[in-house]
Amino acid sequence: MALVLAHAVVIQAITFGMRPTLSYAVLDVGGSQALLGVVVAAFAVPALILALPAGHVIDRTGERLALLTGAGSLIVAALLAIFGGGSVGVLLLATMFLGMGHLLSVIGEQAIVANTTNRGQYDSKFGHFTFASALGQTVGPLLLALPGGTVETPPVLLIFTVCGALAVVLLGISFLVRSSARPGADGERVRMLPAAAGLLRTPGLIRALVAGSIVLASVDLFLAYLPALGHERGIAAGMVSAMLVARSLFSMFSRLFLGPMVKLFGRRRLMVWTIAVSAVALMLFALPLNLAVLLLLASVYGFAIGTCQPITMSWIAELADPGTRGLAMSLRLASNRLGQTMLPSLLGMLSAAAGAGGVFAATGLLLVGGAWSGAAVGQAAGAAPGGQAAVGQAAGKDESDAQARP
Repeated sequence: MALVLAHAVVIQAITFGMRPTLSYAVLDVGGSQALLGVVVAAFAVPALILALPAGHVIDRTGERLALLTGAGSLIVAALLAIFGGGSVGVLLLATMFLGMGHLLSVIGEQAIVANTTNRGQYDSKFGHFTFASALGQTVGPLLLALPGGTVETPPVLLIFTVCGALAVVLLGISFLVRSSARPGADGERVRMLPAAAGLLRTPGLIRALVAGSIVLASVDLFLAYLPALGHERGIAAGMVSAMLVARSLFSMFSRLFLGPMVKLFGRRRLMVWTIAVSAVALMLFALPLNLAVLLLLASVYGFAIGTCQPITMSWIAELADPGTRGLAMSLRLASNRLGQTMLPSLLGMLSAAAGAGGVFAATGLLLVGGAWSGAAVGQAAGAAPGGQAAVGQAAGKDESDAQARP
């Protein structure tokens, strides 16, 4: 498990270092703010196409191959960014390889956690896993503060080089990770589409997936448009880095207490309220507030969004049978990537008229819809199809049952 946590730290450090840097690189070569929405979507497209097949292959062959392939894709992404950074097209291609590498790595990690955890312990285990992920998300934006850039632009080439070196380290860790035990022959005969359809028929699951996709898309938009907000308002790159670090740091902090918070408030209530708080924090970014208040808002947003993200992981992991958990995690990621593909592209067009502040306000409104959708989590117990009624009951009861979980 220690290797998986180390893997999670490094993959997120690479991703959260490269993604805002790619935004700066696109702006530096003359790309518009509207194009940043396309950059965010380019990160999501490979995952949208490959998520379900990747999860199904992981269920059949193990997680290690996915981790190795993901690390290789990240090395390619860094090389493209380093040697083709003067072209918007090459930067988009680098973003796509980054998205593919991130997808394969994260599905592999989540499948290992799901397959090696006992039922009833998912909240705490995924809390630890997402704590490690948030640690990497905190380290990544610190790269924007490396010396060598200008007041408003970080040292783009240096950051891409550091991320490439980290990708090589990730490849080494991937070689050391061992796949979890495979299910028996019956599990290996599970077909992808029927298994995915069975999961989607679980009561409340689709609305929970919608909520998760909006939540994750909001993080992507925050990463992509905070540099644009800095450009608009003349905010130094170091302060933008501080806001990104604050978001990640408080997301990491919130996950230390995920188990006790779920026990105290219940999954559904905690998810709905933290999404709502996230919405308010992002909408306030549209106002001309001073830097101290923006830093505080980034911290509040980070704590709230960091709390609700792991809840869908643990809930879906409990619903899935052994032999389908890789597919379940990939189904979650596929829905997330669908939101990451559609929403940033739509809001990218809005930025041409309303600026980066308008994107933050619109993202906050989307999160209000995500809070409504997240209210489905924990409803309709006992109706899960496909012989999973007992699991559905364990995961689907109201807050009173959630409070009894360790």
